[in-house]
Amino acid sequence: LPPALATKALVVAPMVDASDLPYRLLTRRHNANLCFTPMIHAKMFLTKPGYQKKFWKVGLDGGGTPPQDRPLIAQFCGHDKEILLRAMKLLERDVDGVDINCGCPQNIAKRGRYGAYLMEEQNGDLIVDIVRHLSANLNVPVSVKVRLLPSGVEDSLKLYERLVDAGAAMLTIHGRNRFNRQRMTGDSDWGAIRKVVELVGHRVPVIANGSISNMDDVRRCLEE
Repeated sequence: LPPALATKALVVAPMVDASDLPYRLLTRRHNANLCFTPMIHAKMFLTKPGYQKKFWKVGLDGGGTPPQDRPLIAQFCGHDKEILLRAMKLLERDVDGVDINCGCPQNIAKRGRYGAYLMEEQNGDLIVDIVRHLSANLNVPVSVKVRLLPSGVEDSLKLYERLVDAGAAMLTIHGRNRFNRQRMTGDSDWGAIRKVVELVGHRVPVIANGSISNMDDVRRCLEE
Protein backbone atom coordinates (compact mmCIF):
# COMPACT_ATOMS: atom_id res chain seq x y z
CA LEU A 1 0.00 0.00 0.00
CA PRO A 2 1.44 3.44 -0.91
CA PRO A 3 2.51 5.34 2.24
CA ALA A 4 0.22 8.26 1.34
CA LEU A 5 -2.79 5.94 1.65
CA ALA A 6 -1.75 4.16 4.83
CA THR A 7 -3.86 6.41 7.04
CA LYS A 8 -6.83 6.73 4.68
CA ALA A 9 -10.15 4.89 4.80
CA LEU A 10 -10.18 2.58 1.79
CA VAL A 11 -13.80 1.49 1.74
CA VAL A 12 -15.66 -1.22 -0.17
CA ALA A 13 -18.99 0.34 -1.01
CA PRO A 14 -22.27 -1.53 -0.48
CA MET A 15 -23.18 -3.20 -3.77
CA VAL A 16 -26.37 -5.18 -4.31
CA ASP A 17 -25.63 -8.84 -5.09
CA ALA A 18 -21.89 -8.16 -4.90
CA SER A 19 -20.48 -7.10 -1.52
CA ASP A 20 -21.30 -10.33 0.29
CA LEU A 21 -18.89 -12.07 2.66
CA PRO A 22 -16.58 -13.81 0.10
CA TYR A 23 -16.10 -10.59 -1.84
CA ARG A 24 -15.51 -8.56 1.32
CA LEU A 25 -12.84 -10.99 2.53
CA LEU A 26 -11.15 -10.83 -0.87
CA THR A 27 -11.05 -7.03 -0.84
CA ARG A 28 -9.64 -7.00 2.69
CA ARG A 29 -6.71 -9.07 1.40
CA HIS A 30 -6.03 -6.15 -0.96
CA ASN A 31 -5.96 -3.41 1.70
CA ALA A 32 -9.64 -2.49 2.09
CA ASN A 33 -9.93 -1.40 5.71
CA LEU A 34 -13.70 -0.90 5.96
CA CYS A 35 -16.53 -2.80 4.28
CA PHE A 36 -20.28 -2.46 3.99
CA THR A 37 -22.83 -5.23 3.58
CA PRO A 38 -25.03 -5.09 0.49
CA MET A 39 -28.10 -2.90 0.97
CA ILE A 40 -30.64 -4.69 3.19
CA HIS A 41 -34.34 -3.88 2.89
CA ALA A 42 -35.37 -3.34 6.51
CA LYS A 43 -38.98 -4.51 6.23
CA MET A 44 -38.11 -7.63 4.26
CA PHE A 45 -35.31 -8.39 6.73
CA LEU A 46 -37.92 -8.47 9.51
CA THR A 47 -40.72 -10.29 7.71
CA LYS A 48 -39.08 -12.76 5.31
CA PRO A 49 -36.87 -15.43 6.96
CA GLY A 50 -35.33 -16.51 3.67
CA TYR A 51 -34.35 -12.95 2.83
CA GLN A 52 -32.90 -12.46 6.30
CA LYS A 53 -30.75 -15.58 6.05
CA LYS A 54 -29.33 -14.34 2.76
CA PHE A 55 -27.60 -11.53 4.64
CA TRP A 56 -27.24 -12.54 8.25
CA LYS A 57 -27.54 -15.46 10.65
CA VAL A 58 -29.43 -13.73 13.44
CA GLY A 59 -28.76 -15.34 16.81
CA LEU A 60 -25.48 -16.92 15.72
CA ASP A 61 -22.48 -15.36 17.42
CA GLY A 62 -20.94 -12.89 15.02
CA GLY A 63 -23.95 -13.16 12.73
CA GLY A 64 -22.15 -15.81 10.74
CA THR A 65 -19.40 -13.45 9.64
CA PRO A 66 -15.84 -14.19 10.86
CA PRO A 67 -13.67 -11.85 12.96
CA GLN A 68 -11.53 -10.95 9.95
CA ASP A 69 -14.61 -9.35 8.34
CA ARG A 70 -14.32 -6.31 10.61
CA PRO A 71 -14.78 -3.42 10.78
CA LEU A 72 -18.12 -3.89 9.07
CA ILE A 73 -21.09 -1.57 8.56
CA ALA A 74 -24.54 -2.96 7.77
CA GLN A 75 -26.48 -0.82 5.32
CA PHE A 76 -30.28 -0.70 5.37
CA CYS A 77 -32.95 0.98 3.32
CA GLY A 78 -36.43 2.02 4.39
CA HIS A 79 -38.51 5.02 5.36
CA ASP A 80 -40.13 3.88 8.64
CA LYS A 81 -37.92 4.72 11.60
CA GLU A 82 -39.40 2.00 13.84
CA ILE A 83 -38.95 -0.73 11.24
CA LEU A 84 -35.40 0.44 10.59
CA LEU A 85 -34.68 0.41 14.31
CA ARG A 86 -36.05 -3.10 14.82
CA ALA A 87 -34.06 -4.45 11.87
CA MET A 88 -30.83 -2.78 12.97
CA LYS A 89 -31.28 -3.99 16.54
CA LEU A 90 -31.10 -7.58 15.32
CA LEU A 91 -27.45 -7.26 14.35
CA GLU A 92 -26.07 -4.18 16.11
CA ARG A 93 -23.97 -6.29 18.51
CA ASP A 94 -22.19 -7.98 15.59
CA VAL A 95 -21.30 -4.94 13.46
CA ASP A 96 -19.36 -1.74 13.95
CA GLY A 97 -22.02 0.58 12.62
CA VAL A 98 -25.23 0.83 10.62
CA ASP A 99 -25.88 2.93 7.55
CA ILE A 100 -28.98 4.35 5.88
CA ASN A 101 -29.11 4.15 2.09
CA CYS A 102 -30.02 7.55 0.64
CA GLY A 103 -28.14 6.89 -2.57
CA CYS A 104 -30.12 4.44 -4.70
CA PRO A 105 -31.58 6.30 -7.73
CA GLN A 106 -33.58 3.41 -9.20
CA ASN A 107 -37.35 3.54 -9.75
CA ILE A 108 -37.85 0.70 -7.26
CA ALA A 109 -36.39 3.02 -4.60
CA LYS A 110 -38.90 5.69 -5.57
CA ARG A 111 -41.77 3.22 -5.18
CA GLY A 112 -40.37 2.03 -1.86
CA ARG A 113 -39.67 5.56 -0.56
CA TYR A 114 -36.01 4.91 0.11
CA GLY A 115 -32.64 5.65 -1.42
CA ALA A 116 -32.02 9.04 -2.99
CA TYR A 117 -35.73 9.82 -2.95
CA LEU A 118 -35.84 9.69 0.85
CA MET A 119 -33.62 12.77 0.99
CA GLU A 120 -36.33 14.84 -0.68
CA GLU A 121 -39.34 13.73 1.36
CA GLN A 122 -40.76 16.49 3.56
CA ASN A 123 -37.88 18.77 2.52
CA GLY A 124 -35.45 16.48 4.32
CA ASP A 125 -37.38 16.40 7.59
CA LEU A 126 -38.14 12.66 7.30
CA ILE A 127 -34.54 11.47 6.95
CA VAL A 128 -33.38 13.90 9.66
CA ASP A 129 -36.01 12.48 12.03
CA ILE A 130 -34.96 8.92 11.15
CA VAL A 131 -31.30 9.67 11.90
CA ARG A 132 -32.18 11.34 15.18
CA HIS A 133 -34.35 8.37 16.25
CA LEU A 134 -31.80 5.72 15.32
CA SER A 135 -28.80 7.48 16.81
CA ALA A 136 -30.69 7.89 20.10
CA ASN A 137 -31.74 4.24 20.31
CA LEU A 138 -28.86 2.19 18.90
CA ASN A 139 -25.58 1.23 20.53
CA VAL A 140 -23.52 1.62 17.36
CA PRO A 141 -22.81 4.67 15.19
CA VAL A 142 -25.35 5.60 12.52
CA SER A 143 -24.05 6.80 9.18
CA VAL A 144 -25.78 7.90 5.97
CA LYS A 145 -24.87 7.41 2.34
CA VAL A 146 -26.25 10.28 0.29
CA ARG A 147 -26.29 11.72 -3.20
CA LEU A 148 -26.41 15.35 -4.18
CA LEU A 149 -29.88 16.85 -4.24
CA PRO A 150 -31.23 17.68 -7.72
CA SER A 151 -31.75 21.25 -6.50
CA GLY A 152 -28.02 21.76 -6.16
CA VAL A 153 -24.94 21.66 -3.96
CA GLU A 154 -25.99 24.42 -1.55
CA ASP A 155 -29.26 22.67 -0.67
CA SER A 156 -27.32 19.43 -0.30
CA LEU A 157 -24.88 21.00 2.14
CA LYS A 158 -27.71 22.32 4.30
CA LEU A 159 -29.23 18.84 4.50
CA TYR A 160 -25.91 17.14 5.27
CA GLU A 161 -25.30 19.55 8.14
CA ARG A 162 -28.77 18.77 9.50
CA LEU A 163 -27.97 15.05 9.35
CA VAL A 164 -24.79 15.56 11.38
CA ASP A 165 -26.70 17.72 13.86
CA ALA A 166 -29.24 14.88 14.20
CA GLY A 167 -26.53 12.38 15.13
CA ALA A 168 -25.04 11.01 11.91
CA ALA A 169 -21.55 9.78 12.79
CA MET A 170 -20.26 9.59 9.21
CA LEU A 171 -21.36 10.65 5.73
CA THR A 172 -20.60 8.95 2.44
CA ILE A 173 -21.14 11.40 -0.42
CA HIS A 174 -21.86 10.09 -3.89
CA GLY A 175 -21.05 13.13 -6.00
CA ARG A 176 -23.98 12.69 -8.38
CA ASN A 177 -27.71 13.36 -8.08
CA ARG A 178 -30.46 10.81 -8.70
CA PHE A 179 -30.77 11.81 -12.36
CA ASN A 180 -27.11 10.96 -13.01
CA ARG A 181 -27.51 7.32 -13.95
CA GLN A 182 -27.30 5.02 -16.95
CA ARG A 183 -26.55 7.14 -20.05
CA MET A 184 -26.54 10.34 -17.99
CA THR A 185 -24.20 9.08 -15.26
CA GLY A 186 -21.35 11.53 -15.86
CA ASP A 187 -18.45 12.07 -13.47
CA SER A 188 -18.77 12.28 -9.71
CA ASP A 189 -18.52 15.88 -8.50
CA TRP A 190 -15.47 15.66 -6.25
CA GLY A 191 -15.54 19.45 -5.86
CA ALA A 192 -18.92 19.16 -4.16
CA ILE A 193 -17.53 16.46 -1.87
CA ARG A 194 -14.67 18.79 -0.95
CA LYS A 195 -17.24 21.38 0.15
CA VAL A 196 -18.82 18.77 2.43
CA VAL A 197 -15.42 18.05 3.98
CA GLU A 198 -14.90 21.77 4.54
CA LEU A 199 -18.35 22.10 6.14
CA VAL A 200 -18.53 19.07 8.45
CA GLY A 201 -15.23 17.22 8.06
CA HIS A 202 -14.02 18.53 11.40
CA ARG A 203 -17.06 16.89 13.05
CA VAL A 204 -17.46 13.54 11.27
CA PRO A 205 -15.58 11.43 8.70
CA VAL A 206 -16.62 12.12 5.10
CA ILE A 207 -16.17 9.35 2.54
CA ALA A 208 -15.92 10.20 -1.17
CA ASN A 209 -17.89 7.96 -3.52
CA GLY A 210 -18.11 7.79 -7.30
CA SER A 211 -15.73 7.74 -10.29
CA ILE A 212 -13.23 5.47 -8.52
CA SER A 213 -12.01 2.76 -10.88
CA ASN A 214 -8.35 2.31 -9.98
CA MET A 215 -5.60 3.48 -7.64
CA ASP A 216 -4.85 6.53 -9.77
CA ASP A 217 -8.46 7.65 -9.27
CA VAL A 218 -8.05 7.18 -5.51
CA ARG A 219 -4.97 9.41 -5.45
CA ARG A 220 -6.58 12.06 -7.66
CA CYS A 221 -9.75 12.08 -5.58
CA LEU A 222 -7.79 12.63 -2.38
CA GLU A 223 -5.82 15.44 -4.00
CA GLU A 224 -8.94 17.21 -5.25
